[in-house]
Amino acid sequence: MLPAAITSIITTIAVFFALRAMDGRGAFSGGGGRERAPAAASAPAAVEVPALLGMRGEQARELLKGRELLLAFSGEKDSALQPAGAIMEQTPLQGSQVPRGSLVQAVLSRGVTQSVVPKLAGLKLDDATKALTAAGLAAGPQKATPSDTVPAGVVVDSEPTAGTTVAPKATVTLLLSTGLSARPVPKVTGMRLRAARELLEQQGWKVGKIRYDSDGDRAGGVVLEQKPAAAAVVSSETPLELTVNEE
Repeated sequence: MLPAAITSIITTIAVFFALRAMDGRGAFSGGGGRERAPAAASAPAAVEVPALLGMRGEQARELLKGRELLLAFSGEKDSALQPAGAIMEQTPLQGSQVPRGSLVQAVLSRGVTQSVVPKLAGLKLDDATKALTAAGLAAGPQKATPSDTVPAGVVVDSEPTAGTTVAPKATVTLLLSTGLSARPVPKVTGMRLRAARELLEQQGWKVGKIRYDSDGDRAGGVVLEQKPAAAAVVSSETPLELTVNEE
């Protein structure tokens, strides 16, 4: 038989290794022998989208980079509020909460583009209005102006004139012809009808109604009266009425 001291040592060593094995299996962890679940990976934290309006591209990119956000440009638009090359729109809007790594889209301003007044002289009113609309402009108030060469109702000119550079949607005034300009009526009383008619027609006047009357003190066939009267200022398109002495 082994001495009592040796037996005690062997027993102590066996108990030590048995307890160590049980602890390795979780017997003393309070978890009922089950392994602990690994901690779940945390989701990316949300960040606030800053205001980009009015910034240049590189400036906005650096600002977003500091918040772990990305920048992309989705196009360009005309803008009278932001200078050319500056950001005029953004999506998501300022103050939105988005995950880190999100994309922010921006629209760049082209500034205010210029328009050119088209040639409108010789066009009728409706056609001139359509030409202005096609050029991105608007027809403004009309001005009547007499013309010896442009028919009534046709555009003589515009204000500003054709070829002028103006802002988009600017108003253009149309100068519309009223026909032949007004001028003094020549005197034909005392002339024989044939001579009076030839004179008037040569000067661009129209002879209207011819009436006959009797005046014994005047020669037959001469013009006794004219309407409008001599020296009256009227349009050349106004027909002149003559009263002729009977033969």
